Amino acid sequence: MATKAIARRRRTVYVRRAARRASKMTVPVAVIAGFMPLANQAIIGYKEGGLSRVSDRVVSSLTGYDPAVQRWEFAYLKNGALPILGGILVHKIASRLGVNRALGRAGVPFIRI
Repeated sequence: MATKAIARRRRTVYVRRAARRASKMTVPVAVIAGFMPLANQAIIGYKEGGLSRVSDRVVSSLTGYDPAVQRWEFAYLKNGALPILGGILVHKIASRLGVNRALGRAGVPFIRI
């Protein structure tokens, strides 16, 4: 017994390729602003006692431990680590909300939040 060939219709599925964009250098303003109190502490340290005092101020601002006094205090972090972490957090939140993408589409050249 002969069988009939049944033609099946096949649906063509088109796949959209992801748009490839050239990577451009951007400056995250919130993260850079987080480093400003640390830079200020370095300048104050240089005026106080040169490069050795700069290193003491930067270490105490980033870790909370002051080598000159040999003690740890949470208050030292307010001029170093906490603003940097806050800037990174603000940058991440702005990226998740789409603010940085909107700035890029608007044509703002280097600046991202």
